Amino acid sequence: MLKKILVVLLAIGIIFVFAACEKDTGGNTDNTDKPDTGITEVDNGNTETDNTDDEEIDYLSDLSKERYDGYNFRMLIRPQKTSDQYLEEDSTDKVESATYRRNKQVEEMYGITITATESSSSDYETDALNSILAGDDAYDVIFAHARAAFVYAANGAVYNINDIDTIHLDKPWWSKNIQEACTINGRLYVLDGDISKHRLFYSNCLMFNKRIFDDLGLDYPYDLVRDGDWTFDEFTYLVRKGGKDLDGDGVIGPENDQLGLYCRAYGLPTALIYTGGKKIYDIGDDGKLELTLYSTKTADMFDQFFLLCSNSSAYLQNSSSSFNDGYTLFIEGRAMFVDNNIGDVNGMRDMEDDFGIIPNPKFTDEDDYITVSNGHMHLEVIPITVPDVNRTGAILEALCAIGSRDVIPEYYNVALKRKYSRDDDSEEMLDIIKDSITYDIGYVCGSSFQSVGYDLSNSATHDFSSYYAERESSAIETLNSFNKNYGGFEDIE
Repeated sequence: MLKKILVVLLAIGIIFVFAACEKDTGGNTDNTDKPDTGITEVDNGNTETDNTDDEEIDYLSDLSKERYDGYNFRMLIRPQKTSDQYLEEDSTDKVESATYRRNKQVEEMYGITITATESSSSDYETDALNSILAGDDAYDVIFAHARAAFVYAANGAVYNINDIDTIHLDKPWWSKNIQEACTINGRLYVLDGDISKHRLFYSNCLMFNKRIFDDLGLDYPYDLVRDGDWTFDEFTYLVRKGGKDLDGDGVIGPENDQLGLYCRAYGLPTALIYTGGKKIYDIGDDGKLELTLYSTKTADMFDQFFLLCSNSSAYLQNSSSSFNDGYTLFIEGRAMFVDNNIGDVNGMRDMEDDFGIIPNPKFTDEDDYITVSNGHMHLEVIPITVPDVNRTGAILEALCAIGSRDVIPEYYNVALKRKYSRDDDSEEMLDIIKDSITYDIGYVCGSSFQSVGYDLSNSATHDFSSYYAERESSAIETLNSFNKNYGGFEDIE
């Protein structure tokens, strides 16, 4: 009992850490434009599945045929995120309307009612943790902040997805990458897939101003991306070209001048780890998580990044910054590059200058394009108190399959590609970004390195090696605890 209490207290402590490293981007991410197009039956937009026009996906035949007449299917959702999963009535917003009609179809299929409760515990939703541990059956599924989802998991409060017969993880609407990255010793406690648009919405990207490229006589970086040559060196070269002293005071700054790069401490510095082919934690040959962050390459990546940020053409927004409105700066046409999440494309729709969308640069030619989804995204967990977990699984399977058919295409192929992106090249880049999304348990499980990019951005020296040395033992301790509590390994000292 004492051990359980200590684990819960540790989890609560982790929640307070979250606020320092992951937050809403601050951009205008409400999808308020109302295109005339209806639901379009197109490729399903699944992150790891590249469906061609010749492929036919059977979304319905393998879904449960049981009826659950009269059952109330209960969702717990984070504040201000409810419309991602639940609406009281149909909406003029096409993505929300698709979500509403998805729910109605599932209700009719199973004779159920779907209801939702908005969490009261701020964005890092852990409202249900204590009640689950006390045996209270209050919710069928929790749409939790990614980091909060692992708090539930590490406390033994949620089901192992691999034990639920009615959830078919081999189907294309479930994320394959999260299964590979988050299955430890046969245990997978979190879900991600086309049940939510969050995976796409919170995926990192770069936006660039085409007019600035034109003014400088530079080619847009699309071909560099296509040819595999979009590297950090190429990025650095362009950023240093992009700064301009507009007010003639001899200093380049974000208030009145043009920048080559505006980036956030919780954006590009975090993405840098993955574009260099590293992870904080990764699965070793023995099936356990290992601490894999440190290498001379990782140190070099951070050195090169902070060297770039020391140039007057680049501006790194951190906790001590006096200027914190990179979105307005970009919309005004005063930044060559800005780091964003894909969902922030919506906020740029009224920008006068044309802009393009590209993936973050890989560090070297030998690396791959890798996209990390911001920890702000949903992950789904199923409380251990659910009395009929196969019923819950069947309903979630249907919500995800029909979401893959109807909701994700509406968001990705219609809202993102057709409404907000400015050219065919950016549409192609969105596919590259989507298909390169990866996950890292070390980024979300409470590790002392989970906010490494943010922490280094706010440090005085930006020295990765000393930062790592100070936190290594703590990270290993957290890792060992996670291997025990999540992975169920008993041979952990």
